[in-house]
Amino acid sequence: MLNASLRGIACACLLGFAGPAWSQISSGTDYKRIDIMREPTNWAFGVNLAAADVNSLDNNVFSFGIFGDYFTTPNFSLGLTLDYWNDSMSDRDRSVEVDDLALGSHGRFFFPDMTQGLRPFVLAGLAVHRFQVDVVNRNPNVEPLTDRFDEYDRNTEDVEGELGADFGAGIMYRVQTSMDMLAEVRYRRILDRTVDLDQMNYSVALSYVM
Repeated sequence: MLNASLRGIACACLLGFAGPAWSQISSGTDYKRIDIMREPTNWAFGVNLAAADVNSLDNNVFSFGIFGDYFTTPNFSLGLTLDYWNDSMSDRDRSVEVDDLALGSHGRFFFPDMTQGLRPFVLAGLAVHRFQVDVVNRNPNVEPLTDRFDEYDRNTEDVEGELGADFGAGIMYRVQTSMDMLAEVRYRRILDRTVDLDQMNYSVALSYVM
């Protein structure tokens, strides 16, 4: 349900951004287009919220993070992201808790404006994931909680660093001179296939332009 909600928010952002921005003139009911274009700037910082569909987990997870982008040209930026999510599953005899703290870098290419202030983009990058898996086995005589975590078949707390590749696309809308809103879909592929924790993220973000 969380995933569907945030997917809906992202879709609403995409559809809402497609229309032009208008403001009402105080002297009457006529309307005019707001000029929200601005000169290119170098730095942007923001926060994002996402629904993550993670392989090997029973439920979609809620993810949040921060990011920064440096625009080398008006159409290309280099960025860093820091994201975190947590999920758990359990039954009467066992429980498993999984955390992911990911530090990533990416490049974004922005296409020309579709309409005033609205720009689609594609991205690609790499990320280092710090997975922490905590397993509590209350009854060692029962079968594992899930064969997806066979390597954690006893009481254990394990931390692993894994390299991943990111691919995605989205759209950016210029809300005002110093603020952008983004809707993005990002696929995070974990290169180590020991445990399948690939992720599809559906996110919305707010960015402050320096």
